[in-house]
Amino acid sequence: MKLALRNRLYAFLTLSRLLNSMGSSLYNMIFVIYAANMFQSKLLIGIANITMVLPTVFTVWVGVRADKTEQKSQWLIATGFIQALLFAAIALFINEANLLVFSTVCLLNIMSDVLSDFANGLRLPIIQKNIAQEDLIEAYSFTQFVAYICNLAGQALGVWLLTISDNNFAMVALLNALSFLLSSLVLLFIKKDLTYEKVVHKEEKQTLRARFGLMFDNIKLIFHQSGTTNFIQLLLAILFLNALGGSITAIYNIFLIDQHLLGLTYSQSLLLVEVILVGGILLGSLTPHDYFSKKSLSSLVRMDALIFSLVGLFNLLHLPPLFGLFLLSFAAYLTGKVNPKINSMLLTNLPSHVLVQTSNFLFLLFTLSLPVGTAFFSLVASWNMFATWLIFFMIALITMFLSLGKRVLLFEK
Repeated sequence: MKLALRNRLYAFLTLSRLLNSMGSSLYNMIFVIYAANMFQSKLLIGIANITMVLPTVFTVWVGVRADKTEQKSQWLIATGFIQALLFAAIALFINEANLLVFSTVCLLNIMSDVLSDFANGLRLPIIQKNIAQEDLIEAYSFTQFVAYICNLAGQALGVWLLTISDNNFAMVALLNALSFLLSSLVLLFIKKDLTYEKVVHKEEKQTLRARFGLMFDNIKLIFHQSGTTNFIQLLLAILFLNALGGSITAIYNIFLIDQHLLGLTYSQSLLLVEVILVGGILLGSLTPHDYFSKKSLSSLVRMDALIFSLVGLFNLLHLPPLFGLFLLSFAAYLTGKVNPKINSMLLTNLPSHVLVQTSNFLFLLFTLSLPVGTAFFSLVASWNMFATWLIFFMIALITMFLSLGKRVLLFEK
């Protein structure tokens, strides 16, 4: 927050991202409601859900394009205008209920989300050039805070707009277009300040396998430069931790059916869990200089894994659910510090011409672990809750063991 107040460029970039993220998250929720209301088809709702996560498949390719883009500032401004046009087009025909319209909206929504990913990639070299190294963690902590706020606020705003407009999807699409338009207009005030390191890209043919290998080596390098002695162990630990963290909401969705939480209804209990998790992450993002922020990445992962193991153990022992939720709030708080630390490591140790593709490759690895964990624990939880918490507990212990790094190597000797 302080950085945004004293750095004009960062303040405008953050405002632009806020407006862009608000637009993206607003219509993701609306799209699912649109599929449910207009078609009453579980299959189409499922397709809408897939549409929301499909852009992550292209994240590495988008990163490569962003790295190779020479006119980054111009394209950063242009993306918002393009997205505004896409949603203006959606507004023209979205109130029609037929499969052609649904398919077209799917395609345009995917294109818009890919453009948002592209714009985020274009911002990275600009931030790298214009933000002091010692401020990078604070910059990314606040950016993460903005992303979470936009995700919650955008979805809540979308539902509210549908309620007051009697499900006028076209009106919401137009407001969405306005949000994207404003995200580009605010950048015009700082167009001359959107500087970055110019990189000359040599034309070279490189296989996808070779490119992935290079990005993997880049990630390995920055982890080693940050003091990590066993890169593979720590990477696996983070992937397991992501799978556990991503599955928490899915597990509690089933767990709370048979549990009573402070006399709340089922829907109120789910909302409370979401507020606790998101609130913890936001608090962690907004305190980039506290005691835990100074801990190493492996230490944060180890503490998170320990807390997750305790959550699993408490629920195995049938202790009141509030005990586990209290621990989860602290786990979420620590999670809010992990991503800014990783982003800071990337910006500090990587040249700008490979920055975005490496960042997106790492993001892809972490993102793919989320649906795997969610799907696995959802299936197990629907079969047996005791087995769910037992497996959760065991994976958390394995994650903690993997994050030990140096100690594991000492034992091997």
